[in-house]
Amino acid sequence: MTEQIYKFDTDKVWFTSDTHFGHENIIRYCGRPFRNAEEMNAELIRRWRETVPDDGIVFHLGDFAHGGSRLWNDILCTLTGRKYLILGNHDIKNLRQGYMNRFEFVTQQMTIRVSGQHIVLNHNPFLCYGGSYRDVWQLFGHVHSGPFSHTGLDHPRLKMLFPFQYDVGVDNNDFRPVSFAEVKSKIEAQVSAAQIAAGIKDDGTATYERKIVFLDSGFQIGPNELNRIKEVSTDIIELDIRSPQSIKEMIAQQVSSLSGNIRYVYIGSRPLDDFRYVPIASNAILTMTEVRKAVKLL
Repeated sequence: MTEQIYKFDTDKVWFTSDTHFGHENIIRYCGRPFRNAEEMNAELIRRWRETVPDDGIVFHLGDFAHGGSRLWNDILCTLTGRKYLILGNHDIKNLRQGYMNRFEFVTQQMTIRVSGQHIVLNHNPFLCYGGSYRDVWQLFGHVHSGPFSHTGLDHPRLKMLFPFQYDVGVDNNDFRPVSFAEVKSKIEAQVSAAQIAAGIKDDGTATYERKIVFLDSGFQIGPNELNRIKEVSTDIIELDIRSPQSIKEMIAQQVSSLSGNIRYVYIGSRPLDDFRYVPIASNAILTMTEVRKAVKLL
């Protein structure tokens, strides 16, 4: 089944998460600079209305409010823009028909395209997601990162994420929704920093493209075919087809430590749910036909 991808205008899209309207304890948990829930609610509403126009589109990535139907309705009546809710762990406990229809759409996960950029929206950050090696963003909340909040149990794990991921939660964004343009700027800065840290970018302009050919172990490869692969690739990596891991898991494990613009192709006998795949029978001799197909996919 093909995944539905929704398209939106660049200058009208904002993202936010983890407002926790009405949640008194979140102030203490996350070090929010408010005296009580009433003050927090008022300030979050003020900054939202100051940021998002009436015709804006806001994707809220979960944990909207901590309370009953009256609180949800009262808050939603005051917020500007058309609102989409990607459910968080607190929201699931509070679902009511009385206010769910105030959102344009309510779902567990959503994939959108803004100005040609594919974005996966989920309440939680992922260590692996579709398109993570093809410049697809993943926006999330849940972890409450930011200048005031350092107590979250998941905070140490954030260093494991890709530079194409970003926490759009209010604690990390001046307690207001963040625009697509702002997210784009932040992700570009993260990517640049990762490239510099990996030694593949030194002056703010040079970038490095890494092309990897994954092969099942045990294939026979002639010298002409091997030389052609070496001409077009940066690395040739053999995968153990006896491993209980899926091919996708093995590729992800190999690529996870690399930075830069990574492209890859897999030539092998085990199926890969990806278009970067050239099938070949087990223990067959790799021919120039398969090599040419792989070159096209790189």
